[in-house]
Amino acid sequence: MYTSILSAAALLAACAHAIQITAPTKNQVVGLSEGFQVSWSTVSSDPTSAHLFLVNMASGHTPYSKDLGEVDLTKGGIKVTQTGVPADTGYQFNLQSVSTQNTGILAQSEQFEVKESSKPSDASDNSSNSSSSASAAASASTATETTATAASSSGSSSAASETSTATTMSTATSSSTGTATATKSTSTANASSTPTSAAAANTFRGSLLAAAAVGLVAVLA
Repeated sequence: MYTSILSAAALLAACAHAIQITAPTKNQVVGLSEGFQVSWSTVSSDPTSAHLFLVNMASGHTPYSKDLGEVDLTKGGIKVTQTGVPADTGYQFNLQSVSTQNTGILAQSEQFEVKESSKPSDASDNSSNSSSSASAAASASTATETTATAASSSGSSSAASETSTATTMSTATSSSTGTATATKSTSTANASSTPTSAAAANTFRGSLLAAAAVGLVAVLA
């Protein structure tokens, strides 16, 4: 009896307004979890907005009713995505008036079937996890490259420092060796010149003595 009253009310609403729900069609299988485009047609005298309901009031089926919110009738349709809707036949979309002066159902779709949910949210989660893993791997790779570059730069700096130290030590050693050699040569030269000078002095003294002796002999003669 209740179902008959609803059907009669829907027929009266259809007669009073030109709004018609064109999709879904009769017995169409609809995947609401994947998203479905509900379409309708209007005329200029129709209201510009209404509430969209998903219902199942068919005889022998579990009653179901959910307000999907207010929709803009001037757009001619809206994509509906709903999860958790029991798979069953006998579903309908209703456009219900939001005007306090004209309440009731403005239009009603044909009965259609809702299929099992494909759980797109799981696929979305898997995709998100894959993206996170790829990002983490890319970050790890970048960190490794940065560490290797830093290590290479550190090695180059150490090598340059060691080379510079070795060069400085070599230069200092060479300079020190040269100085020591020069000092030794000078000392040797001084040592060599000392005996020579002494010999010359002795020779000069000998000459003086010889001359004196000759003079003395001449005087005595």
